[in-house]
Amino acid sequence: MGDSGHNLHLCDHCGLPIAASGHQGQVAGVWQRFCCYGCYLCQRIIGERGESGLTSWLLAQLGLSWFFSMDIMMISVARYTGGFEGVDPRTVRFFEWAEFGLAVPIVAMLGLPYLWRSLKSLLRGSVNADVLIAMGALASFGYSTWQLFTQDKPTLYFDSGTMILVLVNLGRYLEAAARRKTSSGIRDLTAAEMGHARLKTDHGIREVAADSLQVNDVIAVEPGAMLPADGVVIRGRSSIPEALLTGEGRPVPKGVGDSVLAGTTNGDSPLEVRVTAVGQDTVRSRIVQLTRQALLRRTRFESAVDHVSRVFVPVVMLLAAGTWGWWHFMADDPAKAALSALSVLVVACPCALGLAVPMASAVALGRAAQLGVLIRDGSVLESLGRVKHFIFDKTGTLTQGQPSVRTLEAAEGVQPAQLLRTAASAEAPSEHWLGKAIVREAKVRGLAVALPAEFKALPGQGVEALLDGRSLRVGSAAFCGVPERTQDPLDGATEICVSDGGRLLGRLWLEDALKPGARQAVRELTDLGLEVRLVTGDSEAAGQRVARETGILSVQARQRPQEKLEIVQNLGAPWVAMTGDGLNDGPALMAAGVGITFSDASGLARLAAGMTLLGSDLTRLPLTVRLARRTLVVMWLNLFWAFGYNAAAVALAVMGRLAPQWAALAMLISSLFVVGNSWRLRDFERNVSPQLEPGPAGPAPTLEAGR
Repeated sequence: MGDSGHNLHLCDHCGLPIAASGHQGQVAGVWQRFCCYGCYLCQRIIGERGESGLTSWLLAQLGLSWFFSMDIMMISVARYTGGFEGVDPRTVRFFEWAEFGLAVPIVAMLGLPYLWRSLKSLLRGSVNADVLIAMGALASFGYSTWQLFTQDKPTLYFDSGTMILVLVNLGRYLEAAARRKTSSGIRDLTAAEMGHARLKTDHGIREVAADSLQVNDVIAVEPGAMLPADGVVIRGRSSIPEALLTGEGRPVPKGVGDSVLAGTTNGDSPLEVRVTAVGQDTVRSRIVQLTRQALLRRTRFESAVDHVSRVFVPVVMLLAAGTWGWWHFMADDPAKAALSALSVLVVACPCALGLAVPMASAVALGRAAQLGVLIRDGSVLESLGRVKHFIFDKTGTLTQGQPSVRTLEAAEGVQPAQLLRTAASAEAPSEHWLGKAIVREAKVRGLAVALPAEFKALPGQGVEALLDGRSLRVGSAAFCGVPERTQDPLDGATEICVSDGGRLLGRLWLEDALKPGARQAVRELTDLGLEVRLVTGDSEAAGQRVARETGILSVQARQRPQEKLEIVQNLGAPWVAMTGDGLNDGPALMAAGVGITFSDASGLARLAAGMTLLGSDLTRLPLTVRLARRTLVVMWLNLFWAFGYNAAAVALAVMGRLAPQWAALAMLISSLFVVGNSWRLRDFERNVSPQLEPGPAGPAPTLEAGR
């Protein structure tokens, strides 16, 4: 599976981009490409695609290995505490072989992959934590196996090696479980791109697969249908919402000669469109590709741990070799030399390091979910705790994403409720977003909405309706034949006029209301020291209105997807949190240090974002920033403890004062501290409960009679 057009190959198992160090393997007789050996193994053994398969495989490994390691531990504890004293030697020998038999599958399942990766790393001339894990675990297993086969009374440390592997892989499982939704989102999105099109031919219209379309084909697009390709309108007039692609808050009128985009939905009139771009060349597909490419970046913690490992691992290897050499040659004690070197390798294994970040992440992710925020993985929390800039999209992010009647003004002799009921009845059959908003407001107020005897929608102008013998028009002032108002009561709102045979009945103003908590969220984010910006694809007037209402000082309007991406990059992507809900926000969401969206956002936005708010309460944003900063403190404390504790234990092992079994115990204590310290995050903001349902859209409309 690959995208040769963009030189970006995707893993045949998880669907994520393949880095230079990818893996190739044969599955069911077919050569496939994978981002890592784990995906190749999952594809061959589990048969389940994606992170879900990887998580299932790790869980199966861990469950079986944990069961075996506990059996080994019980036998070892009995041996260390003198439980085998006076026991028949054949029984003791049986339990020694039982330890070996239980350790073999653990090493095979959990240890050999580390050995393989370590060899590849060493052949490339680099070292990482995998090398240390492989050396510690396999040295314990190898030494114990040699003792078992050559000594009548062997000294066994199978428990040390197996504990290393179980604890380290527990960290891997926590990371995989947190990431499992990432790759499925890409496949769902690309699957959604495929569909059918109504191709116009010399013999009529026939339905074909969307991916079979070619440039210059003519397609018929019915009202409510999704456009399968980019094109130009050659017949018809309609209005098409493009907010998901461009950020434009209102449906855009489309007529002959206007461009339309794949992935948008036609409005209330049929269109004929000549195809100009298909497949990977459409605007939608280019946005998806930008999003996929951004998946390759590494997190700061991953880079930091790798950097430390490049120094820490060689130092430990030299210490182990030096310890063995000193005790063997200087102290003339070969047995002590082997045990001391083994203790250095065991106690230096980064088990606590492997848990330091994943455990804190897992607890924090659980607490965030309780607060109504779903976070993809710990790297998102890490990045959120570091951001300096917070960017908001407008439509559907700070605002509700759909218009509502904010105020109306009835003419002389017309009651406000009568005006709203008349407008709603005239718009009842309409599919236009403004008409639906008027009907919705009337129903909310308990007004009876009738169906007109006749109805006609004129795209870009309004509707005509015959109701109770009256000839009604609802739309622009020019369409209704009434004078325009010199000053609107709401700056940036959409004015709708209602007339009866040319006589003005009144005017309604509709606008996209703010989401609940928008003002408070902006204020709290500013108080946290973040620079808040509004970047929208909508007009300057609409952007400035929302900025004034929320207290945002910086506004950039009419921004296309690539321009939003450039803004994020110019600010320093790792230091930026981007909040959006449309397809047009996808590249910026993925490129930002943290991408944030909502549970009802577009498919690409949900995929690109690492953080999803359940409901529309924006006050969860500053709350989650505080949680992320607290989590960062816990992570660094865990890492400091893991390295510091291991360094002290390594010093004791070098001096020969730490036997392998006590080294394993020290390693376990270090890991338990990491777990306990991370567990404190459960109590973050315990007095706060989630608000999952959207709050009120805004103030109720004001009903005014004419003067």
